Amino acid sequence: MRVLLAAHQFLPEYSAGTEVLTAETARELQARGHEVSVFAGHPYRGSCEDHERFESYSFEGIEVTRFRHSHSPMGGVSNVMALEYDNPLLAEFFRKHLERTRPDVVHFFHLQRLSASALATCQSLRIPTVLTVTDFWPLCPTNQLMLPDNSHCPGPSADGANCLRHIAWLRLPAALRWLVTLAPRPLWSLVVRLARSGMAPDLPAVAQVRSLADRPGFIRNTIAGADRIFVATRFMARAVESLGVDARKVSVQPFGIRYTARTAARAPDEGPLRIGFIGTLYEHKGAHVLVEALRSIPRTLPVTAGFYGDTAQFPAYFTALRDLAHGDPRIEFRGTFPQREIAKVMEGLDVLVAPSLWHENSPLVLLHAQAAGCPVVGSNVAGISELVHDGENGLLFAPGDAPALARALVRLADDRSLLRQLGSRAMRVKQMTEYADELIRTYRELANLSEGRT
Repeated sequence: MRVLLAAHQFLPEYSAGTEVLTAETARELQARGHEVSVFAGHPYRGSCEDHERFESYSFEGIEVTRFRHSHSPMGGVSNVMALEYDNPLLAEFFRKHLERTRPDVVHFFHLQRLSASALATCQSLRIPTVLTVTDFWPLCPTNQLMLPDNSHCPGPSADGANCLRHIAWLRLPAALRWLVTLAPRPLWSLVVRLARSGMAPDLPAVAQVRSLADRPGFIRNTIAGADRIFVATRFMARAVESLGVDARKVSVQPFGIRYTARTAARAPDEGPLRIGFIGTLYEHKGAHVLVEALRSIPRTLPVTAGFYGDTAQFPAYFTALRDLAHGDPRIEFRGTFPQREIAKVMEGLDVLVAPSLWHENSPLVLLHAQAAGCPVVGSNVAGISELVHDGENGLLFAPGDAPALARALVRLADDRSLLRQLGSRAMRVKQMTEYADELIRTYRELANLSEGRT
């Protein structure tokens, strides 16, 4: 089969969970003899002409075409808010790409930067589509369903006024954000109604407000046309269904990873408790919560902590994180490592900490920890609590609660029998081979249906 995988960004520059899942899926499908390529977005901060936005390269035997995306006018469209989810320039190029490569199925792992137009283009060409929802982009323009104060957002309101308020807060200079805080919600609703009524002045800002309000409907109608929608957690299934998508199209399909099965339970010695954080060094992942917790643990208790993540991706956050660590010798920032070395990294940890502030969606690093028999101490948010059960294969704490996290770590440092017990009860994790088997069955089913319709 000819399979096209699509994502918001890709390796080698970006290697978070979605990118790794896309790449590992491509490798496994190739190993089965399928013809696989990738179409990806690419965050681009420079300026370029429309014809310069598309380029191709090869990554470890995977042919990749990528779109240089920037938050700027393109394709004759100046409304950046509309381009975020409906991009005619991308759609036109993607149509030609599909007509040239003629995939049997297109599997989207993320629509950001590509916009929902990419999915709509497949539908217009009657190419079968699979969508795996890996975060909250379909519901939330910021992907995370989090408010500026790091509290959880229930999703867009019927009129989109809460999204407008959030976007305004993000775009205003810090010195003026108090204006957003003071403005009552009815005022935001009024602004949306005026923008959509056609009575407001024909100004760029008005058009962007209108586009933001139209976003949920456009994405809902487009996603509803996908042939299959996969999610990794029950929480994400409910989130997708809240858009109004037919629940019969949505299936919970846990991710698969590549790992070697354990032959024995881990048996950490009596030395320092080796703590690890693996992930994006940015606020929503909560690395600062772990640093705060570590700083509160008495130096007399032997613990060490290694933070694995790109220190250059969000430099302002990393600088603040390093300052927060205040030179504590127990805390070490170790940068990134190749994905193939994750098992080795896990061997060097006694416990993995996932202090996320947002609702996660089955992080791959947690799956690797469980496959290695490494207990997880994680925030009690939906995407983690479906994998980590408190007192069974890990410990949970309230998101953002550094003192509670510190107590959990002290408990494990003091009670190594509990640490071994939690490791021995690690959940069984799906192998990438099993994951690929499931996908191939779906691809063939859709391809056969498509042939029957033509």
